[in-house]
Amino acid sequence: MELGLFQKQTLNLVMTHELRQAIHLLQYSTLDVRSYLEELALENPLLELKNTYQKDNHPKLSSKTSDEKHQALENTPNANGTLKEYVNQQLVDLSLTPSQTKRLAFLIESLNEDGYLPESTVFYCNWLGCSEEELQEVVQILQSLEPAGVGAFSLAECLYLQVIRQHLDHPVTRAVILNDLEKVAARKWKQLAKTYGVTMLDIQEIYDVIRTLQPRPGASFYTNPTVYIEPDVHFTLFNGEILVSASSTIVPTVEINNEYKELLQFDQQTRRYCIEKEQQIEWLLTSLKQREKTILQVAEVISFIQAPYFLSKKGQLQPMTLQMIATELDIHESTVSRATANKYAQTPRGLLELKSLFTARASAVNDGISNASVKALLKQMIESENKEKPLSDQQIVELLKNNEGISLSRRVIAKYRDELGILSSVKRKRYDDHERIG
Repeated sequence: MELGLFQKQTLNLVMTHELRQAIHLLQYSTLDVRSYLEELALENPLLELKNTYQKDNHPKLSSKTSDEKHQALENTPNANGTLKEYVNQQLVDLSLTPSQTKRLAFLIESLNEDGYLPESTVFYCNWLGCSEEELQEVVQILQSLEPAGVGAFSLAECLYLQVIRQHLDHPVTRAVILNDLEKVAARKWKQLAKTYGVTMLDIQEIYDVIRTLQPRPGASFYTNPTVYIEPDVHFTLFNGEILVSASSTIVPTVEINNEYKELLQFDQQTRRYCIEKEQQIEWLLTSLKQREKTILQVAEVISFIQAPYFLSKKGQLQPMTLQMIATELDIHESTVSRATANKYAQTPRGLLELKSLFTARASAVNDGISNASVKALLKQMIESENKEKPLSDQQIVELLKNNEGISLSRRVIAKYRDELGILSSVKRKRYDDHERIG
């Protein structure tokens, strides 16, 4: 073994803090960028943010939700109460004993977000120190309140309570809900028809009734906070062409606070601190400009490829992949992915996520047909089919080949159907009055 000093050249890829910052900024949404800048401003005294959002000349998206718009039209107050508060308010008009009031208060406080009692009757009896009969007494009071179905112990009981409340009394509806709800969901209608001695049409009507019920009666009282989407780019139709512009003004303008900078020039230590913070801002400005440039370049290529989709209401999405954009711009595919992640465009077709405009070819033999176009055709064909004799996957294959010149396998059609959430032909079948059990 020889000891000594040797010189060796190597190439290493080093990711600096500034490069990591640029990568993160590129994949951030507009709201994330704004939040990041606000956090950075708290750490860097030289960083000054000027909000230019109100100066944007592009049309603004309404900040009101559809519910708020309806309330404004109807001039009705917005009820912000919780499910438990709503149920408790209904106890005011009831004549209850002290023990009933205490037990009801405990049960109401036990309700989960869906409006169910999540524990068993034995659990509540033990906690309340009462008999099962005494518990059932207050459970029935709770279940008589609004919303219908509140206080149920199971999905079947919840739906059953709603059927009773709405007087949807088909002869076997209640029995089917309580005993064979899973078979209804699995559309084992022939088996159910034989079990209950009714027609297939009767079971279909029960199925339709169940679909109108609310499986989560408390859900309307728990709403997620509204997330406002702001477009990063605008696709504007002008003289038969698509013009692309960046929505740069929705991100605050970054500037150096020169007044504060002068206050930090008294000694060498503060000057070094000032230089470091000023350099941080310069890197930030470079990263923001590069982010805007990259997003704009990617958006321009997207608008060119998808021009037929934007120029006509009947236009279909063209096959387009990340690799196609990357090749066109001579950048890495991951850069395109980051530039389109969590980004939105205001287009002639409305507000769209950039990622939603990417779609692969339907198959190797259909170069100009995207899978999104095939899905649209598939959905249209199924919506207009004879529900008593729904189209099988093989029939759809043949119709697409004969009418549209699109060659696909039955497996691909089944895959697209599943992605659209469309049931198989057997489960889409509807029955008329003359169809009975054989």
